[in-house]
Amino acid sequence: MSTLSYRTKIELGVTAVVVVVGLFFAILAWDINPKSHEIGPRAVPMFIAVTMILLGALISFVALRFNSIENGNGSDDDVYVEDDYGFADSNITRVFSVIGCGIVYIILFIGFGYFVATLGSLFLIMFAFGNRNPRTLILVPAIGTVVYQYVFMGLMGLHDPAGELLDVTALTNLISGN
Repeated sequence: MSTLSYRTKIELGVTAVVVVVGLFFAILAWDINPKSHEIGPRAVPMFIAVTMILLGALISFVALRFNSIENGNGSDDDVYVEDDYGFADSNITRVFSVIGCGIVYIILFIGFGYFVATLGSLFLIMFAFGNRNPRTLILVPAIGTVVYQYVFMGLMGLHDPAGELLDVTALTNLISGN
């Protein structure tokens, strides 16, 4: 294979991340007890993990295919544009802010459960993307968290574990109707 273009290198990097995350999800999903059913609680997480892995492989296949076309004499500049592609002009601060919000979500989830974790993370993500209106920063996370709680815990019946530091299940049970 001839040299890899900048775009192909970026897409292969994306492939590596997607496949590693998919494998990580697959390992975690494999630990879910299938409860002796053909389609049990493990099915959807495994489907998502396998889909991520397959889509990652598809990304790499397409990237390598376009790389070989680009290096040949049949290059199509309209299809394969290099300008503004990749991370050179990315707002890396926001990328790290989103990663930080995910970490905060996990920490809050362990300490306080889904409700507080969702409320705090929605607030932080809105703040990270430039929303500074106090009314919006209070109302949108509060309404979004209540809707999340009602849909996932109330309608779908997901388990709502208590936090290790503070148990707010009395409040969340009122919202979800349990």
